[in-house]
Amino acid sequence: AKALLAPGLAPSDYVGALLEKELWSDAAGFVGQWLGRKEAVQWACLAARRGLAAAPPPKERAALDAAERWQAALDEPSRRACESAAEALAYRTAPAMAAAAAAWSGGSLAPPDLPKVPPPDNLTGKGAAGAVLMAGAAGAPDVAGRLRELVWLGVDLAEGRWRPPREPRRAEPAGKEG
Repeated sequence: AKALLAPGLAPSDYVGALLEKELWSDAAGFVGQWLGRKEAVQWACLAARRGLAAAPPPKERAALDAAERWQAALDEPSRRACESAAEALAYRTAPAMAAAAAAWSGGSLAPPDLPKVPPPDNLTGKGAAGAVLMAGAAGAPDVAGRLRELVWLGVDLAEGRWRPPREPRRAEPAGKEG
């Protein structure tokens, strides 16, 4: 991956070069570090959601829900809930790693009753990259295609091009006007 770096190379061009060489882990890892912590968790959640089965196991659903709640709240109780959800899945699934990325976003890695141990600055991005790689491999008939799609999704987030889908407007009941 280092051999592909060149002076003046834009981050997205570097990601493209990594993907061209099928350096999935390097590409996901780079994007995970490029994104801010909240955006990295968002990327992990989007990827994990795309990798979920139609009827996911309850612990996977709970881990993804916890990570999404953390994104909305950005508070310590939500972060700790993510830690528990990731541990319940032994960090072995994309939703678990999405929750882990949120758990590693700040606070302390130590239990609440022990002295604080702040997470390394790069840990959230590593967790997010792990979620993306696991989601890319989760039951996809075209793993390479899915990994490309998920990594480019992260690039779109980093460059501000991704926007959440808008909820469709509900029609007003007949006879009511606003």
